[in-house]
Amino acid sequence: MVRREVPPEEVRAHARELDGVFDALWVVEDLQFAGGISQLTAVLDATEKARVGHGIAPTPFRSPVALAMEWATIARMHPGRLVGGLGHGVQEWMRSIGAAVSSPMALLEEQLTSVRALLSGESVNVHGRYVTVDGVGLEFPPEVPVPVLAGVNGPKSLELSGRFADGTILGEGSSPEVVERAREVIGRGRASAGTKHPHQLVVFVAFHLGTRDELIDGFDESLWRSVHDKPTGVIEDLESVVAAGCDSVVLVPIGRDPTADLRSASRLIVPDLRSRLTSSI
Repeated sequence: MVRREVPPEEVRAHARELDGVFDALWVVEDLQFAGGISQLTAVLDATEKARVGHGIAPTPFRSPVALAMEWATIARMHPGRLVGGLGHGVQEWMRSIGAAVSSPMALLEEQLTSVRALLSGESVNVHGRYVTVDGVGLEFPPEVPVPVLAGVNGPKSLELSGRFADGTILGEGSSPEVVERAREVIGRGRASAGTKHPHQLVVFVAFHLGTRDELIDGFDESLWRSVHDKPTGVIEDLESVVAAGCDSVVLVPIGRDPTADLRSASRLIVPDLRSRLTSSI
């Protein structure tokens, strides 16, 4: 993951260094930090191989039509390399900008439905609680499908993701036990909707190769994370997450120097882990 603390002017060089080492790179869209769309464009322009994920666009301040237009444009410029992520947004942040809604669940469902249909080239009619789209279709829908994943964690939201999304993103703090439970709940949502298409489970894993006193300030110590002074410890933690049922692990550096964390991972963790697993990193 390209951490939010990486200044925008350094994102291209950082991503270029990681391209080919990691199968996928994710950018962060957190309030007051860099914008997700501009980072997506910069990272895709600077790289050639890695898929790039939008992690995670908050639904309360994203128009589904505007977001679909942006994603479709980027996807046509970089076919097959874009992964979309939609989530509720941190509610405290949403309130601070006057964008909070009374039912984040209803908004996410309407956004997922609208955005996925627009990206599929459909003419969309949605008249929901929060989203209104009246006969709108994209002139330039993606030529290669763009998977749209829901970044959620609560049981109701996970079930909703199983019904309406192409995949689910579990955030930092997801232990193997959390991953197992999430897979079960997502499965119930898929079963209730009769969904047959594949559903990818992506897990963000906070990690640091070093000591605890080197962690970034403000990181929530209550969250499950992988912090070890030897690569084998991190590798074993990541293997346990994959064994719990995820399809893709995203390494989220939580050391004070996130670029150094990922450089260490590229040399000391990824090659060994890739030799043991078939899942992407």
